[in-house]
Amino acid sequence: MDFARISFGEMVAAVSGFLLILFMFLPWFGADIGLGDVGSVDANFWEVSDILDILLFLVGLIAIGVALARAAGAMPANLPAPVGTIVLGAGALAVLIVLFRLLVPPDGGVDGVDIGRKIGVFLGLLAAAGVAFGGYTASNERAAGVGPGA
Repeated sequence: MDFARISFGEMVAAVSGFLLILFMFLPWFGADIGLGDVGSVDANFWEVSDILDILLFLVGLIAIGVALARAAGAMPANLPAPVGTIVLGAGALAVLIVLFRLLVPPDGGVDGVDIGRKIGVFLGLLAAAGVAFGGYTASNERAAGVGPGA
């Protein structure tokens, strides 16, 4: 594996994809039902989502996989779009998913319980934006012939 083949954008996307997966395990939402510490409940993204968690996980894997494939020299030649554009699209999807969950938190299933946002959702948004930014940068580096192996 030659990590010198990975462009700056691909590296940003890969690190952001790893962080996105990691941040999915942090508390994203919490509820306080008025019983002090006993009545406080936190939930990570895996616990509050049905299919969106799998999509975010796949976005992280795509970003990491592209960098590893580039480093191994095993990048497929017959992709339907440039690799940077694929990562950009996956990152944009991740940003939309996290923004959706930020604006529309899951309901607690109980009337009168306010669901609050925790640090994980904000870090997840930054990581998703990092994947999108890395894909955008990678697509511009490869198009302009700037990056290694362009």
